Amino acid sequence: DSEGIADTVLWGLLGCFIKGGMWGLVGGAILGVGLNRDRYNRKTIILALLVFVIAFFVGRVLINDPQKFMYFSNPDDRPRDESWAGFLFGALAFLAVLRFSGDREAFAIPFKFSLWGFIGGALGFSGGALWMVFGPEIPIEQKWIGWWKMMEFSFGFIFGAALGWCAYLNQDRLRIAGRDGEAPSAAWGPLIAVVLLVLVVFNRWIFFSGDPGERDEAGFDILRFSLMILFGYVVFGSVLLSLGLFSVHAAWQISITLTFFHTVLDYVRDLDTVDRFGYSASFATQSLVLYPLTLLLGLLVYWIQSGRNVVQRLFLLAVWACYLSSCARTFGYKETLFPPEGESALHFLIEKHPSMIFVHGTFTVSAIITTWFILSRTTESADLAVEKAPN
Repeated sequence: DSEGIADTVLWGLLGCFIKGGMWGLVGGAILGVGLNRDRYNRKTIILALLVFVIAFFVGRVLINDPQKFMYFSNPDDRPRDESWAGFLFGALAFLAVLRFSGDREAFAIPFKFSLWGFIGGALGFSGGALWMVFGPEIPIEQKWIGWWKMMEFSFGFIFGAALGWCAYLNQDRLRIAGRDGEAPSAAWGPLIAVVLLVLVVFNRWIFFSGDPGERDEAGFDILRFSLMILFGYVVFGSVLLSLGLFSVHAAWQISITLTFFHTVLDYVRDLDTVDRFGYSASFATQSLVLYPLTLLLGLLVYWIQSGRNVVQRLFLLAVWACYLSSCARTFGYKETLFPPEGESALHFLIEKHPSMIFVHGTFTVSAIITTWFILSRTTESADLAVEKAPN
């Protein structure tokens, strides 16, 4: 009935508000520390990340895992994994370590970014979810619009706008947060480390995608659970953030090369069957796509760090590498690569996947606007970050 539907919508919006807010709370706090990096020593940040990980699992065990109350996912799919309480506990613990580290003035930046991150994440995710509710009622040709993607676009735009507004309000503090000096020379070590991480992560995913019945069930479950904790975003991300504290070049390789790797992984992991693109690929073929492309991008990151306008060029590399990866998902169908006689790739997209045209058009416009912003706003002075951090 209508009353039940209204209750479901309100409960879903509340869940989106809380989940988006928790993502923003964590992301804003960590971004704030990064922008105010020179005010914290490595030990403090690593301790904060360690406490964050511990508190995350405490929150999950106490609230999310029992799923007795405040469960926002589809009840028919119970149990669905939820982590919002873990992020809440983790973010508060992370901020508490920073607050009691001794530098109250430095704490203002991550604290403000966490608040604005919460506001942007909460409003962005719940506000974007309204497209799912009211979008199908809009009197337009529905096949051209994917309301799920509209939700994601809205979330990213509002969340990013909130963080940008926070940066604008605190621009005077952020302007003096960095330290001038000569950029360190490029190093091979971070590139090699990232390539090894790619090998480990990809093979870990293949391990998870296998059939558990083909292995010793008890031993497999224990190993699977251990690897899921180790390579989950919380633990793995915290480890990578810690490694980035020791080298500017490691930080760039982690932020750009691993990001690109995951966009390509998102494509190749759908090649196990013909359901997604109309063709499949073996593990060896997937590896021949994933590894060389990741290595190539890692080499480009290394090469760019040896020249001038490093920050500007690395930002541009990140934008357009990820954009090209999105092209594979948009135009990588069998019918677009090898259209039937008398038909075109565009005809196939219009007939079978019309909403992808809108999605990719949004990606294209966003990439162009971001490129303009990077070229007009970044300067060579941004490259004068030093590698040595305070101990």
